[in-house]
Amino acid sequence: MLLSLLIKRSSVPINWNVFKVSIYSTSRNLSGSSSSWGSYSSNGSKSSGGGGGGSSTAANTLSGTSVPPASSTSASLNYDTALTSFTNYSVAVAYQPKDRKKASTNLFKKKPLNNSAAVNSPIGEDNLFVSKELRDGSIAVGVADGVGGWSEAGYDSSAISRELCASIKKAFEKQQSSARASSPKELLDFAFKEVLKSDKVEIGGTTACLGVFTPDSKILRVANLGDSWCGLFRDNKLIENTKFQTHNFNTPFQLAKIPETIVRQAAMEGRRYIIDTPQMADEYIWNCQKDDIVIFATDGVTDNIVPQDIEIFLNDHLKDNKNVQLDAVANTLVDEVVKVSKDPNYPSAFAQELSKITGQRYLGGKEDDVSLVLIRVL
Repeated sequence: MLLSLLIKRSSVPINWNVFKVSIYSTSRNLSGSSSSWGSYSSNGSKSSGGGGGGSSTAANTLSGTSVPPASSTSASLNYDTALTSFTNYSVAVAYQPKDRKKASTNLFKKKPLNNSAAVNSPIGEDNLFVSKELRDGSIAVGVADGVGGWSEAGYDSSAISRELCASIKKAFEKQQSSARASSPKELLDFAFKEVLKSDKVEIGGTTACLGVFTPDSKILRVANLGDSWCGLFRDNKLIENTKFQTHNFNTPFQLAKIPETIVRQAAMEGRRYIIDTPQMADEYIWNCQKDDIVIFATDGVTDNIVPQDIEIFLNDHLKDNKNVQLDAVANTLVDEVVKVSKDPNYPSAFAQELSKITGQRYLGGKEDDVSLVLIRVL
């Protein structure tokens, strides 16, 4: 249980007065309930129910209020529930959006907009994708996180992450094999160009972390832009991971679609929006082995826990039982992250970083959309 990690991982070594603040709605900058989950395995089944009592449907429950399934224009999930099989990988997805309907006690911003499309999205402003398998057994997976600052201006911050994931998935599946496939960075570049042309995205910014698994050579190629994350675990120990790309604290690199009129108006007022490019994404090439675990996650995970926490979690849940259902593991991990994100005494990664920057000691989890894709190499 991640809650037990408080005694396994030291908190911030600062002796000043402790500030306990709600950082539930601290949206990332754009200028200078129960988990829903599904799994895919070699038998092609999609499970429902599990560790947190989640549901595999688009319907979700926020603060006891049932939210109807969202339409494809506001809450599409970019993975195929009818997927027949993955020959070389077992894959599970797990996610839980933060509760945007509750009143915010955050000290730093106004009450969140209840009419945001992200309120009805089963995954919030995050999104993720799992591709179909190519002929040679290759697959592509990834996550994206819409920059929440746009919702404060009245826009749908979930649209750009959703459409980016959909475009990456579609582009990858058009290819016949990984030998002729585009690299993750090339896929990201192509997909973002599609987003710029799409009328489904009015305005917004998003991070992205995606990977292409090639079974013949056991190679994983990863592209990361922003503060989403990917880690490769062997024997439940982290051996490779992506690095966060940030301009400043809580200001990640981000792909942005902003109308030129808004950009010009900002320039006249002495302001500048962050508009990064797919070419700025970091690339990684990792060698995978049988039983390796790979996790793609948005910052709802990494703002609250650190890789050491994940190592302890995997060791507790996978060390002696390699036949455990991967979807149950993914679902439990999301549930545990959500628990600590709501704990005002938890020394979250976000609070510790804020403490270093401000010179004041902060405690508390950071409530956010929590989304991940968990892969086991078979």
